Amino acid sequence: MKQKIGVENIDHVGIVVPSIEQAIRHYEKNFNVERGEIKISKKQKVKISLLEFKNIKLELIEPLNQESPVNSFLSKNPLGGLHHLGIEVNNIDETYDIAQNLELNPIGKPSEGYHGKLLFFLHPKKMMNTLIEIISKH
Repeated sequence: MKQKIGVENIDHVGIVVPSIEQAIRHYEKNFNVERGEIKISKKQKVKISLLEFKNIKLELIEPLNQESPVNSFLSKNPLGGLHHLGIEVNNIDETYDIAQNLELNPIGKPSEGYHGKLLFFLHPKKMMNTLIEIISKH
């Protein structure tokens, strides 16, 4: 029997937005949520802000430039939208191996994200058209 990916929890929902400032103001105005710090990831070519709810975070993502990996998503969805689900796991390397064995087409090897945690993505064609980010708990 093949191993399965051991999920700790859903860490966040990634939402690509055309303007991170505008998106933050929208969520602050309409929901009881506090402004998250805007971080810039030059490596990932994005601006990111986390908005924390009791049980989950929204990760707002704005492309920095035309070379940003999320720019094509925004081109197809000019108002922005749901981009990915971030799933937390205990052992990122073991999870990567399991994902390969399950033929889930991991996109890239685990690499460090803007938050210092290791992560990789599962190809949406193998995940019912949903991009899944696998992120290390520690």
